[in-house]
Amino acid sequence: MNIRKKAAALAGAFLFLTVLGAQDNSSEQTIEDVYLKSTVKAQIIRSQAESPDRDMKIIAIQDIEEMIQNGEVDENSIEIIDILSDLSSEGIDKKVVEGGRVVNNFSMVRKEAVRILGEIGGDTARDMILNIFKNENETMVLTEAVLALSKTGLDENGEVLDLISWTMHSQTAVTKDNTFANASLSAIQKLANDNNGLEDEKVFREIAAIADPRNGYITVVRMKALQLLDELQSYY
Repeated sequence: MNIRKKAAALAGAFLFLTVLGAQDNSSEQTIEDVYLKSTVKAQIIRSQAESPDRDMKIIAIQDIEEMIQNGEVDENSIEIIDILSDLSSEGIDKKVVEGGRVVNNFSMVRKEAVRILGEIGGDTARDMILNIFKNENETMVLTEAVLALSKTGLDENGEVLDLISWTMHSQTAVTKDNTFANASLSAIQKLANDNNGLEDEKVFREIAAIADPRNGYITVVRMKALQLLDELQSYY
């Protein structure tokens, strides 16, 4: 069954549940009604997320994104954030092993889950994103995680900037991935703009390392790093 057919089937199932639980249309919805509907939706989405099928997990993420657009999810929607947290560790912390190999190493699922956590924002989502850096080895996912942290903002303990600078250092030392470097510079730029500047020597050092032609980054990324250093000075 392809994604479209799966989505149609799930939509039909949800409609059936909604009809069964519907009250008289003429009556106003109570807070309890809204909460119940949200809970049922979360249960359906969790069943999708827990499916071994990669496409079903992507559908779960798409459904959550639709809920966000409809104003049904915010930083206090712990159940939805918890689902995204599980999806963001799919194949890393949460492994399914068959025949001696991990069969759920879905980097695209992790990437999309991280992106949506960034859209939700808040302290809980930020903590979930910070946890991703511990074991994640896909640059694509790390790139999305850095961008997501720029949306959730800084924390009181400075862990956000510590992790960004540490990951930048690791990438410069090993992979020199231009996409990640560019995303990191964009993230730092946003954080600086949101906080009227930054005061973190480690971050400044890693930006300068990207700007250094000896480290092998492409010209457009190096120029962006130089411009960011100038921009950071302008705050003081």
